Amino acid sequence: MNYPIQTLDSLRLFIRAFRKQKGVTQADMAEKLGISQQAYARFEGNPHSATFERLFLVLRILDVSVSMEQIMKGSKQLKVSPESGSKEIW
Repeated sequence: MNYPIQTLDSLRLFIRAFRKQKGVTQADMAEKLGISQQAYARFEGNPHSATFERLFLVLRILDVSVSMEQIMKGSKQLKVSPESGSKEIW
């Protein structure tokens, strides 16, 4: 199932929702990323300030795929969907 992300605020909400759906805490995410829990909380609250590399790493940890086609077309909508059966990177 695809979830269209139309605003940066919805990106923040989707990241939080996918993290909670996986049963992962902010502290767990911070540990996996090698940063402090406070740094991860800042990222989750303001993901558009992160690099693409950091954003895609977080999405990969959460088993979320991103439609690069939408990004490459310059679309204002970014679609993400949970991957089924993907391997976790940790």
